[in-house]
Amino acid sequence: MTYRTLSLALLTAAFATTAHASEPNPTHVVELFTSQGCSSCPPANKFVGKLAEDSNTLVLSYGVTYWDYLGWKDTFGDPEFTQRQRDYRDAFGASNIYTPQIVLSGSAHSPRYSKKDVVSMPLQGEGVSLTAKRVGSQLNITGNASGATTLALVSFMPGEQEVDVERGENGGRTLRLTNVVTDVETIEWDGRAVNVERPDHDGTSYALLVHDKETARILDAAVID
Repeated sequence: MTYRTLSLALLTAAFATTAHASEPNPTHVVELFTSQGCSSCPPANKFVGKLAEDSNTLVLSYGVTYWDYLGWKDTFGDPEFTQRQRDYRDAFGASNIYTPQIVLSGSAHSPRYSKKDVVSMPLQGEGVSLTAKRVGSQLNITGNASGATTLALVSFMPGEQEVDVERGENGGRTLRLTNVVTDVETIEWDGRAVNVERPDHDGTSYALLVHDKETARILDAAVID
């Protein structure tokens, strides 16, 4: 998958003295590609919001940009997220991208799923043993990756965000989105310890997603608040 890539040479730095452990690794990852300008997206937004109530399920909501021309520019939209969706399209051998699109564990996609579908597709771990924690202003990432993997570092606003949409297909509606993604970066990763500098106490949470480089399947994941 191709996004802005971080150089390992620039990532390594000295540890600060105070460490904060990450949450237990999620067993399920649900990525929603959505748009504030898409009238069929609110039910999917609500569905993943309910899924996020389970602490074992990591939900990430990406605002895409290709419906902005319909009259409302997505306030959370970013071309990076549209590109991430295209990369999933290519990995899946799909013919197009669409909203809402729910991607389960980087392995399957559909405009709608049931909770039973989500439960049936847990992460397998694959021996990656991903661990992540905050040490002062740094994120400390370790694991045992084997084979060709890509580590996606996803920044997101934890919890629910409300948006009053003024125009377009959802004009006059208040939309609620869960764990809104603000940035995606990638690291070519071989399982060695990596330290990534990030501001402390700015309200941002981070998801680490280990992808199989060829298939985009998520092998393991971790969250740092």
